[in-house]
Amino acid sequence: MLTKSTPSNGISLRFEAEELEPDNKFQLNRKQRRDLGHLIITTPETERPITLFCNGLTVIGRGRNTVLQALRSGLFELVHSSKEDAGVIMLPYVTSPRKGQYNILSTSFPQRREVSISVLTETTHVVWKEILQPGHTYGLRLAEEAGEVFACYADELNGNPERLTSAQKLPVDREDGGTYYFTVHDDPAPPKLFARLEMPKKAHLNGPDPFTFVIEYTTDSHKPFVFEKSRSPLSVTKFCSGDLHCIDQLIDCQDNDTGEKVEWGAVFVCWDGDPHPNFPHDNDFVEISANRPWRFECTLEKLGNEKEYVRSMEGLKADRTYKARVGGPSGFRRWQYGKKEDLLAGTLEDKMKRWEVDMEKFSRLDVERIEEDLYFETVA
Repeated sequence: MLTKSTPSNGISLRFEAEELEPDNKFQLNRKQRRDLGHLIITTPETERPITLFCNGLTVIGRGRNTVLQALRSGLFELVHSSKEDAGVIMLPYVTSPRKGQYNILSTSFPQRREVSISVLTETTHVVWKEILQPGHTYGLRLAEEAGEVFACYADELNGNPERLTSAQKLPVDREDGGTYYFTVHDDPAPPKLFARLEMPKKAHLNGPDPFTFVIEYTTDSHKPFVFEKSRSPLSVTKFCSGDLHCIDQLIDCQDNDTGEKVEWGAVFVCWDGDPHPNFPHDNDFVEISANRPWRFECTLEKLGNEKEYVRSMEGLKADRTYKARVGGPSGFRRWQYGKKEDLLAGTLEDKMKRWEVDMEKFSRLDVERIEEDLYFETVA
């Protein structure tokens, strides 16, 4: 069994599990960035910094632990939650050639010090689909003995932890901690949105021709659905109509020779407070399907026009080549299947009630960028 308490002069490790809320689900088909709990390192050392080593730590120095790596290294273990079958679920044992490490700085605090390391996972990883069964409940906990864990004083570490002698390695005890229980669901994944950028080959900074770029959105869904784009860069059609503060919220653009990012002079601001109504305007809802893409257009005007502060080309330099790709947004929080005319029919109260969307049911609508980098030249 794991030790119930930590020796007064030793280092310890324990897992403090997050409390799973009733409406949270471990979805195999829907991307979820789950924070399952924290690894807590406790040390009485006040004068010398300590470095912790274990194969379950995958981000050197930043203190983040991916669950699958911890399971594969043996640091964590997965169990069936039912009392009748509490056996450990075995994963193929994999150790990294380079141990993860975390540096614990010295402190003058007289009390014992605790350092917290987040334990994270992505629920759609292919390994979860291979080992978890929908409808079953599992528990995640710190293993009693498996998975190599040790520490050393940082000033005794000479590059390679494998060169440490047994006398230099500080033992790390494992405290009795919590277990994270979760129930697995395999609800269908939301449809996919794909974004592709189109733009002219030349941008005339002072000429009569405006520079219009287009972001075309397509989907793999043959059923029509509607998503809400308010409070995103795509809701901006004119001055003071949304949250776009700069063009780089729509496209990433940089000088192809120097790599310097374009500092756009065009900004969208509103001095009258929040411009958004209680419920978005109908124009902030988009209907899309596999045979009905949606194209968003944004036109930048020549320098010196009377509204250059709205859609100026300021930020671009003449006689340069620029590289561009789609910027944001990364996804949409509210959507549902159906036609726009049906989903926005009736009174404001009807619309508001109809769009009280359960995101646990629908899940976030992510955007995948499918285009290669595009290039354009600027002409004075």
